[in-house]
Amino acid sequence: MVVHCALADGAAEIAVTDRGPGIPAADRAAIFTPFFTTKEHGSGLGLAIAREFAEAHGGAITAESRDGGGATFVLRLPREGPAPP
Repeated sequence: MVVHCALADGAAEIAVTDRGPGIPAADRAAIFTPFFTTKEHGSGLGLAIAREFAEAHGGAITAESRDGGGATFVLRLPREGPAPP
């Protein structure tokens, strides 16, 4: 696993890359959906909650499957916090 952090364009970015099997194409659109899981004992809430926290702070979380295996998840948060409603 590799973790990379950077500050750019007024945002803090944390990228986590693993060497696992990646994200199957059929699952990519659903991985941030509550209760979606590919694990036998998973709740399917982890990525959905992470996305909600990121968005509540004015940020975003994305995932990309890498060619040859593995995936990269990127959490991007504004350095100044979310804009007021």
